[in-house]
Amino acid sequence: MKFFIDTANLEQIREANDLGILDGVTTNPSLMAKEGISGNEAILKHYKDICDIVDGDIS
Repeated sequence: MKFFIDTANLEQIREANDLGILDGVTTNPSLMAKEGISGNEAILKHYKDICDIVDGDIS
């Protein structure tokens, strides 16, 4: 079984990753909006930030 966190919150992603149990992240535009992230550049930067934290699948 793989463990994926479904969020756009970087702190939650870091916390799960630091526990050593995270296999990946799933997120979507609604979760990005919930975190106050909007606009193409900000969204792309946020995806890159997630990639910098997680060494696993991101969708």
